[in-house]
This record gives sequence, C-alpha cells and structure tokens, in this order.
Amino acid sequence: MTLARWSRPLRRFAESMASFTPVLVVFWLVFYLTGGLNLYEWYTHPDVIWGHKAMWLQGPFMVGRVVLGLSVVALTTLVFLRSSLRPDLLAATKALGESAVPSWWQNITAGATDVQAEVDERHTKLQGISPILGALYAIVLSFFAFDAIMSLAPHWYANMFGGWFFMSGMWSSMVWIGILAITFGGWMGIEKYLKPSVFHDHGKLVFGFTMFWGYTTYAQILPIWYGNMTEEIGFLMVRFNLEPWTYLSRVVGAMCFLIPFITLLSRGIKKMKGGFLIVLSILATGIWLERFLVAVPSFWMEESLPLGPVELGITAGFFGLFLFWVSRYLSAVPALAVTDPYMNPHPDDVHVHGADLVAHH
Repeated sequence: MTLARWSRPLRRFAESMASFTPVLVVFWLVFYLTGGLNLYEWYTHPDVIWGHKAMWLQGPFMVGRVVLGLSVVALTTLVFLRSSLRPDLLAATKALGESAVPSWWQNITAGATDVQAEVDERHTKLQGISPILGALYAIVLSFFAFDAIMSLAPHWYANMFGGWFFMSGMWSSMVWIGILAITFGGWMGIEKYLKPSVFHDHGKLVFGFTMFWGYTTYAQILPIWYGNMTEEIGFLMVRFNLEPWTYLSRVVGAMCFLIPFITLLSRGIKKMKGGFLIVLSILATGIWLERFLVAVPSFWMEESLPLGPVELGITAGFFGLFLFWVSRYLSAVPALAVTDPYMNPHPDDVHVHGADLVAHH
C-alpha cells in the first residue's frame, strides 16, 4: 500500500507467514468442534449473561462468525499471494524452462505469456487488494478479539480491546518477519540483499509498534484502575494482584516494553543481526506470554501457573508446524520478488555517510 522500497527483500518472509492463515482457520474450527466452547462460562452457564449480550454470545452463532471471518481473510490472502507470485513464477519458468520448475507453478501462471504485462497487471491488482485485505484484517481480528478472547470473561469489556488486539497482532508479525529474515536469509542465499539498513528500518518499525503497544496498554489500564470501574476492574485485579499472575504480569511488561524500548533505541543493535535477533526473540516470547496472560486467567482458577509439559509441548508442536510450513513455502518459490518494480533503490535516492560529512567540513 505504501510502495516502500526498503522492505522489498523481506517480502517473501511476510508472504510465507500469510500462507499459514488457512491452517489457522482449520485449527480454530477443530478447537471449537472438540469442546473448546466449554472454556467459555457463558456457554456452560448461560444464566451468567442476559439481554443483548446473551443474544450475541450463542455457541453456534459465535463459532460461525469467527470461522467465517477468518475464512474470508484466508481466502483474500490466497488471492493476494497468487497475484504476488504470478509474475515471478512466470519469469523463473521462462528463464529455467518448464521442466526445471515445479509443476504446480503452471496452475498459477496459466494463461500468462508476457512477463512485463503480468508485472503491470499484477501490480495494479495488488494495489487494489492490499487495502481491502488490510481493512478485513482489522475488522475480523477486532471481532475475533471480542468474541473469542474478551468473552472468556463475559462481564468484562474494554472498548479499545479490539484495536489493541489486531495492532499487537501486526506487531507480532513484524517481530517474526525479522526473526525469519535473520535465520533463513543465509539458507535462501539472499544475505547480500538483507543489508544492515534493511534491518535498521525494520527495527524502527518494530520499535514504533512497541511504543504503540505500551501506549494502548497503559491507556486501557489507567482509566479502569484509577476510575475503579465496577465491571472492568476485576479483570485487572486477577492479573495484577493474584498469584500466579502477579509476577507473570511484570515479566510481560519487561519483555514486551521495557527491554525492547531500551535496546531498540540503539541504532547499532538494530543493524547487528545477532543483537537484533536476541531482542526479537525476547519480544516474540513476551508477546506469547502476553496472549497467555490475557486469556488463561479467565478460566484457570488454580494457584499454580498452568505452564507444564502439556502446555509447552502443544506450543512446541504448533511452533514446529509453523516453521515447517514457512520453510516449505520459502523453498518452493523464488527467494526474491525479482519482477517487483520497487525492488531496486529509487534512482534519486541519496545516502550521506558520516565520513562524507567529516570530509566535507
């Protein structure tokens, strides 16, 4: 949407994560069909809610709109990916020959003959799809936050929660794009395109989202806590004042804001792959714990922290499936968007280095 040039070498990493969206829809459907609704108090004890909330929180209705919304996002994502890959696959097929490329490429390039014509057509189409996909993501994830997460505590609500949830989801995706680029860039043979300036710009974006997360989190806590709002304060009391959640709240605050805020102020850390990877890994872990902290206390009433072998094993299994899927995608398509008209620096770009300034003076 912004036609930014600096992020083009990271494009395939973002697409590989987007391709995982249909798998997430299947996971959510399986979760609901195998008893996931039993986690919701309003489902097991319908008398705890009434009025319009009781009309909205009906099991089949909630499952239907969540799965439908996520499916629409997934289908739109697949349309976007097909349009993004088509000119690159066509160019690679013409360069290597049909016998040297996977047969499924022909399903995407069918009917295409002229590379430049495809580049122009697909660029225009992507400019049209991108804002639609962005709007769908914001709307669907906001409703998902209200339906699937907030309703775990049926009497609690926060008007900012939907926006906070989908924006922190974008923040998480930025973190993982950086992790994938650093860890898989060498394996894909594109390290020379992943310059320090790329990670510096990406680090500034991650830093910006970190600041935004801190601001929106505080903006929700402040009026609820100091206003002592009757229906909202219980949600915070459980997480801030009761064990085992008190210390976890502090850990989340440190990993999601304090540590990345301090470290990402440094220009050097953002340019060093090793240092940047450490910060991104801390952020990824912190965001996972933050999601855990938001959801689990609403249905876990024991004094022990539910992070045992089962929970960690499920997380490890999901993480392994995610990495397997991403690596398969990255190995099956061209590593760079070679036909992207914005892949190369703008001819009018001027880069001034410190040494040049010293020499000038």
